[in-house]
Amino acid sequence: MRRPALPRVIASCLLGYVAFAAGCASKTGSDDTGASGDDDGDTGTTAADDDADDDADDDGASGQSASAESEAGTTPMDDDAGSDDEGTFLLEPDGGVVNTCDPGAQDCPRGEKCTAYVVDPSSETVDANKCVPVIGMKTFGESCERMADNDDCDVGLFCMTDVSGHTGTGTCLEFCVENQPCEFGGECNPFNDGVLPLCQVECDPILQDCPADQGCYAAFDGFVCATPGAPDGLGNDGDSCATIQGCDPGLICSDATEGCATTSCCTPVCDLSEADPCTSPGEDCVQWLEDPPPQWQNVGACVVPQ
Repeated sequence: MRRPALPRVIASCLLGYVAFAAGCASKTGSDDTGASGDDDGDTGTTAADDDADDDADDDGASGQSASAESEAGTTPMDDDAGSDDEGTFLLEPDGGVVNTCDPGAQDCPRGEKCTAYVVDPSSETVDANKCVPVIGMKTFGESCERMADNDDCDVGLFCMTDVSGHTGTGTCLEFCVENQPCEFGGECNPFNDGVLPLCQVECDPILQDCPADQGCYAAFDGFVCATPGAPDGLGNDGDSCATIQGCDPGLICSDATEGCATTSCCTPVCDLSEADPCTSPGEDCVQWLEDPPPQWQNVGACVVPQ
């Protein structure tokens, strides 16, 4: 069987989480308690919510959280927290600060928390961080409500809906620091260019062994559980996609499919050990990960050989 060049990574793992993008990361998960990812979320692990009208200082942000500019000069909870002059924050086109906190460090003033929100009104995925008031105490794994600029999860958690920038009912997931242990299991994946670092649980995309109502999606260098986030009527083989969970479970978002009229389309996950598992005449089953660990040696996707 021919082995074409690997499909390109989509939008740095938009987690749709976890903006969460095909072929983006996962690392070894320690339990199966995982909830939705996107990331995309790239989960996804990937949002097109209009900005709250009362956030007049949000510079046109269309997503989650309160007043990016007003938080820029706030004092962290402890004296050791980093300041926004350390080169770790994103900049708006005019040079103004967008990110005013670190969701992994949770360095906001007492009574507030750091969350991710949408700056670009055309985006469905979160793309910046800022401090918001703590309005709820929902714990990890609990059902939660995501509003346009906040959610009712406790400090250190993010309410992940079907797509990271969407409002509505979701599940509280753990913000994290890359390469540091996750308190509730899974490993830290820096979705959306690091704006949405979330702990996600590893899974098998062929077995689709995630909890009910979730799917196993490609993210970074592995596969993680995430809530399906395909728009109504889409998510099938050949449909357009933009985030890691923008397809139905069992499908991968790829830019190397046959007959795709958009940048990326959904295509089936396939088992390399099976004979001719792909139905499209122009596609072959190709190993998805460039250097897969043993448990994912047979995981492929139906793509056009290159």
